[in-house]
Amino acid sequence: MSIVPSTRLKVVSVHKLKTMTCYRKYYWRYVLNLESKAMNLNFWYGGVLGAGFEAMLQSQDWKAAMQDEHEKRCAGLSINSDLVAEMQLQYRLIAAILAGAATQSAVKQMSLSESQVPIRMQLQDSDVLYCGTADGIGDWKGLRSLFEVKTASRVNAAYLSALSFDPQIYSYSMTPATRGCFQCAYCIFTKTQKRVKRRQTIDEFVAEITDDIVARPDMYYQWHKVSLGKATLEANRQDVEATAAIMQLQFAYLGDRVLDYSKWPKQPDKCFDYAGCEFLPLCKNAATWQHYLRMYRQRTMLYEEEQEELAARLPSTAPIVKKKVNKTTKSSVKKKVKTTKS
Repeated sequence: MSIVPSTRLKVVSVHKLKTMTCYRKYYWRYVLNLESKAMNLNFWYGGVLGAGFEAMLQSQDWKAAMQDEHEKRCAGLSINSDLVAEMQLQYRLIAAILAGAATQSAVKQMSLSESQVPIRMQLQDSDVLYCGTADGIGDWKGLRSLFEVKTASRVNAAYLSALSFDPQIYSYSMTPATRGCFQCAYCIFTKTQKRVKRRQTIDEFVAEITDDIVARPDMYYQWHKVSLGKATLEANRQDVEATAAIMQLQFAYLGDRVLDYSKWPKQPDKCFDYAGCEFLPLCKNAATWQHYLRMYRQRTMLYEEEQEELAARLPSTAPIVKKKVNKTTKSSVKKKVKTTKS
């Protein structure tokens, strides 16, 4: 499979804008369109929990939604035995956290009419298209609301205050699909900081966390709303427009040099965000980065519009990314997780 480069910026998303905190990461992920073959446990955790909670708010089988999302996120990825064991544990903890969420009074006042709602809007100050996916649209306490499901290690006042700066709020609330929403409901699930004790079995640990959820729900759930007033929307509009314009200028400045990794500077203090950047091996060996492509595969594009941006291909001398799927790993993970549910 040939690497597909981006030679002109046509589409931005909230993920692209946030990745601009490190230009080199942006290069690997959105110019060369790479992603690691290794499982990212944090992304898996958030995806499985989010799918289950969205199904719950739609009065659907949230356990089945968890399993479906798990299988989708495991497909084609490299998962070692240690990670399989950790995923088994985290899967059970997610189920316990969601079961506890169903008993919360705030959740009983929530409902989703739609989930994973695609968003498309043309930015006002450029010819760039903004694409995204809202977690849900529905009602909270009788008010039409946007819904965003998040997971976090810790939540404090600063974390909650910064949610009003979320670039998703602007785009999601200004499109026809979401117009008329009065607020954004942030459903934040905090991961437990407890660890399995010496001589404690997994069953005992899961039981301990289940009891802790009942005793201290505020340690696991935050139900936070951000009003979608004019001032909030305008401030977020400015951020989105300005960030997209900066990236558009970067592409225009580079021109044919867009494929030169040295023109995309590293940001070292971001290398260990989220338990470590997946592209660290490439950055450490930038001069010979092609030799490390066996660790990566072509990124799955979320939006059709990205296909146009990534239409041009590298010359025939370009390195090839060979897609190699671990056939035994995926099936073993699916089987083991299902076993823990029963």
